[in-house]
Amino acid sequence: MRLMLIASSGGHIYEMFCLRRFWEGKDHFWVTFPTADAKYLLQEEREVYWAAYPTVRNIPNLLRNLVLAHKLLRKHKPDMILTTGSGVAAPFLWLARLYGIPSVFVESITRITEISLTGRISKPFATKLLVQWPELVQKYPGSEYHGRIV
Repeated sequence: MRLMLIASSGGHIYEMFCLRRFWEGKDHFWVTFPTADAKYLLQEEREVYWAAYPTVRNIPNLLRNLVLAHKLLRKHKPDMILTTGSGVAAPFLWLARLYGIPSVFVESITRITEISLTGRISKPFATKLLVQWPELVQKYPGSEYHGRIV
C-alpha cells in the first residue's frame, strides 16, 4: 500500500505522528510546509514534497497546491490519502475524489464543538471524516468517532 500523508506544520504534523503505528511500516510520502518543525521531524523521511503556504484565504497558494496535488497524484498514484489537515489538504482531497483515490481526513483534536473550515469544504470529497469528539458525530452526519489520537 502506498500512502500519501498530508499535514500542515505544527499541531497537524504532531497528530500525524500520533498515527505513526498505522503508516510507519507502509510505503509512504509526505506533503507539508517547509517550516523548521516539519523539516526537523521529516529529516529521516525518504520522500517529502513542500506545499505553498500560507493557505488561509490565499487563492494563489490554493492554486499552487492544486497544481502540486495534480502532479503528485498522477505521478505517485497513492492507494490512499491520510491527512490531519489543515488547508493544504483540501485540493488534494478534491482531486483524490475525482481520481477515485480513497482518503481519510482526521479532524484536529482542538475542534470540539465544530469542524474546521477545511473539514467542512473537504467533507463531501473525503471517503471518511474522523472526528476526535463524540459530540461531533451527531452534528456532522457521516463523520465517525473512534477515539482520540492525542
